[in-house]
Amino acid sequence: MTENALPRDVAAAAADLLDQGATINRLSRPLTIAALIGLIVGLGVELGALLVAGLLLVTLAGLAETYLAIRTGFDAKLFRRLAEGNDSAACRLDAALVELGVLTRSNPERTIEQRASSARRLLVLQGSALVLQVAVVLLATALAQAHVS
Repeated sequence: MTENALPRDVAAAAADLLDQGATINRLSRPLTIAALIGLIVGLGVELGALLVAGLLLVTLAGLAETYLAIRTGFDAKLFRRLAEGNDSAACRLDAALVELGVLTRSNPERTIEQRASSARRLLVLQGSALVLQVAVVLLATALAQAHVS
């Protein structure tokens, strides 16, 4: 921890950063829904194997992104609670999460910086799922355009 960053400040910044997962989710959701609709419509029509594979990949990446959006949203709320609590808030929160079965074990040595770093990784994974969705859609569009030409 730098000498200017207090644990509460790190927790508040982590919560604000994780709030960006909602934006990623808003961008991913229409792609996921469109891919699901494409798969459902494709049940009645003969779609090419490449198109089905692309739709499936976009759908699976979207489902992974949705799971990660739930996790980042939950973590953002937890970090907000840590930012508003006192120094023992992290231990009490860990104990509650262990009791609920959300956390497998409590590690009292984890610093707020380590917790924030782990949560940031979830946000990066969530963004990566969206990037995969967009890349597959762009690749499929380019392949379809090349096939038409």
